[in-house]
Amino acid sequence: MERLPALALTERAREWPVIPMAGVPVLPMPDHVLEAVHEAAARLLPRQSRGWPELRRVVAEHLGREFALDVDPDRELLVTHGAQHGMSVVLRALLSPGDEVVVPAPTYFFDGMVRMTGARPVYVPGRPERGWAADLDAVRAAVTPATRAILLCNPVNPTGHTPSREELSEILTLAAERGLLVLSDESYARYVHSGPSYTPQQSLRDVWPELVTVTSLSKNYAFSQWRVGYVHAPESLLDRVHRAFEWDAINVGDVPQAAACAVITGPQDWLDVVYSTFRHRRDLLVKAVEAAGLPVVRPDAGIFLFPDFSALGVRGRELEDTLLRHGITGIAGDAFHGPAGHARLLYGGAEADLVEVGNRLAALTG
Repeated sequence: MERLPALALTERAREWPVIPMAGVPVLPMPDHVLEAVHEAAARLLPRQSRGWPELRRVVAEHLGREFALDVDPDRELLVTHGAQHGMSVVLRALLSPGDEVVVPAPTYFFDGMVRMTGARPVYVPGRPERGWAADLDAVRAAVTPATRAILLCNPVNPTGHTPSREELSEILTLAAERGLLVLSDESYARYVHSGPSYTPQQSLRDVWPELVTVTSLSKNYAFSQWRVGYVHAPESLLDRVHRAFEWDAINVGDVPQAAACAVITGPQDWLDVVYSTFRHRRDLLVKAVEAAGLPVVRPDAGIFLFPDFSALGVRGRELEDTLLRHGITGIAGDAFHGPAGHARLLYGGAEADLVEVGNRLAALTG
């Protein structure tokens, strides 16, 4: 198998003096999280393969408070080692060799996870003139008798498109007509800057209930070093995912779960300061990209842009290397099963560094 594109590019970028840009907030943990960690590290706790009951209760309360979701913490939630791990287990639990999975694209790096199950991803390309929204007619046309699921990213990495409630409802209606699972990675809920607000697909269970959502605390709580996330699904589906998870990892460690409880229930001001800056940073980089003459769809969410570099006359790996030579880290669009002349740029850096990225893009295109 090929390596995960983001990790492979990170290693290649070490050979170049690139401008630092983070894909998630990198923050020291506040005192209330550190205190919870210290206390948990000193305790002997029973193994809980579904995750701490306390953490599942905290997550259920958060989903109810923020999104008016009625969640049973004992039957509908499973704690995992992040969203990547959660989705991998979900796919292996619910797919079989020969199944097809329809995937609106460009999208996150689901390819290897799907193929490891023996299933086949079927990518349905979106278009920038539609704001990278899923093309429902094309999604419908891609469904065959072998199709088992539709796989979404909401909000979408790498384009920043945030599906509206209407768009999600149309996809779920199609899934209901064809009897398909809808699997969704919803790791950027906190990053919506404009456009339609984030709509959890689980809020549309009245349209179709066969829904599985994975979420990452890494993105929404600056929690990358702890690797904690969760799966949210109806009991009938989650039981199957839980059994697969036990064979895969047995359980998530107690110390990370203690940290997760504290970070969700504790003060949020240390996070809000950072998240409140992302819209401004996005606008800085959009302005710089447009000033360099590169077409780009202004993203509703995320911490990334997806500009069109076709004017440079290079694509794919050659485009990535061209950007690296100018000190810019960008993953070419074909890694996301999108156009190879596009590339994902991050804007999680300092304002001065974003200005410098703009200067170098102007030099590259000028």
